[in-house]
Amino acid sequence: MKRPEDIIEKVGVIHIHTKDSDGSKTHRKIIEMGKSYDLDFLVFTDHMTLKHKPVEGLYGKLLVIVGYEHEDQDGINHFLIFGVNSVLSRDLSPKQYVHRVKQVGGLGIIAHPDEVRDFEKYPPLPWTEWETDEFHGIEIWNHMSEWVEGLANGNKLKYLFKPRSLLISPPKTTLERWDRLNKRRKVVGIASADAHGHKVRIWGPVWKTVFPYKVELNSLRTHVLLKRPYPKDFQKARQEFFEAIMSCRVFISNHRWGDARGFKFWAESDRNFATIGGRIVITSKLKMFIRAPKTGRIVLIRNGKEIEHTNDRNAIFPVKSPGLYRIEVWMEDKGWIFTNHIRVVPPYKRTKTTKKSIKGKQ
Repeated sequence: MKRPEDIIEKVGVIHIHTKDSDGSKTHRKIIEMGKSYDLDFLVFTDHMTLKHKPVEGLYGKLLVIVGYEHEDQDGINHFLIFGVNSVLSRDLSPKQYVHRVKQVGGLGIIAHPDEVRDFEKYPPLPWTEWETDEFHGIEIWNHMSEWVEGLANGNKLKYLFKPRSLLISPPKTTLERWDRLNKRRKVVGIASADAHGHKVRIWGPVWKTVFPYKVELNSLRTHVLLKRPYPKDFQKARQEFFEAIMSCRVFISNHRWGDARGFKFWAESDRNFATIGGRIVITSKLKMFIRAPKTGRIVLIRNGKEIEHTNDRNAIFPVKSPGLYRIEVWMEDKGWIFTNHIRVVPPYKRTKTTKKSIKGKQ
C-alpha cells in the first residue's frame, strides 16, 4: 500500500473544445497555454470528431490526451469517450455506446449529468439513460453548465465579465446521485471546464469572449493521483493516467479559491493506509487524516451525509463505522476541494465454508 507521501499528484483540465468543433482556438495554442500555467495534463473532447488525435503526446511534462464528446440522435446524453480509434455511430442508443466503450476497453464519463435550466437559446442537455451501469464516471462539476444556469437566472453582466464568480459548488443533485452510485460500485467524479472560448455580441459591433481559455485553464481542475511518475513512453503514460481515473484516485478543485496542489486525504490504522480511491478495513484505531494547503472548512462526508467538520488547515477524524468517506473543503460559502471516496469495510469474517475451501486448496 502506497504511503500518502509517495503518491504522485498530477493537475490538469478535462473537457476542452477546439476549432475542430465549437471552440475558438487550436490544440497547439491551448497546449502552449497549458504549459505556461504549469499544468500536468490537458484532455481535449471535441464533439463527434477525433480529427486531431495525432496531437496526443508528452510535451515536456504536459500529457495531452484527445478523446471526443459523443451525443445521441437528439443531441443529448453527452458522453466523454477515450481509448477508441474512431467516432462511434450516432445511430447508437446511449446504452449501446456506453456498452461499446466498455467492450473495447475504453474510458467513458457522463458529461453534465443533471443540467437544469430555463434558457431557450441554450437548452439543458442532461443525461437520461440511467438504466446503463457500464460508464466509468460522471462530471460532478461542470463550469459551462453552472455558468449558463447562472446566466439564465441571474445578473447577465456579472456572468459575462466575471465568468468564475458564479462557481459555488457541484450541484447538490449530482453529488447525491454520485454518492448513491458509489454504494453499488466505483464511479469516478471529475471536474470539467467544458471550455469553448465563445464570443458573444454585447452591443452592436462590440463582442466579448466569454469563458476565454485563460480563465478555463485556471478554474475547475482535476487532480489525478498516480502510483509512480509518468513513464517516458506516451502510451504507457496515458494508460497510467486512465488507470488512476478508473480507480477513482481523483480529487477536484476550484483554482480561483487557491492552488490545491499538495492536498492530502487518507485513512490510517496500525500502519495500514488507504488514499483517495482506496479501501481499508475498519479497526478501533482507524482515523481519517486531511492536510490542506491553507485553512478552510473541512467537512467529512459519510454515505452522502456530513458527520464532522472543522475550520482548520489540517484535521484528524476518528472512524466509527464502515461506509463511503469523502472530504469537502469550503472557503466561506464557496466550494474549493471535493475528493473521491475512501471505502471503509467491515472486518473479513471467515465462515466454516470459507475455512473448508481454504483448507481444501492447501
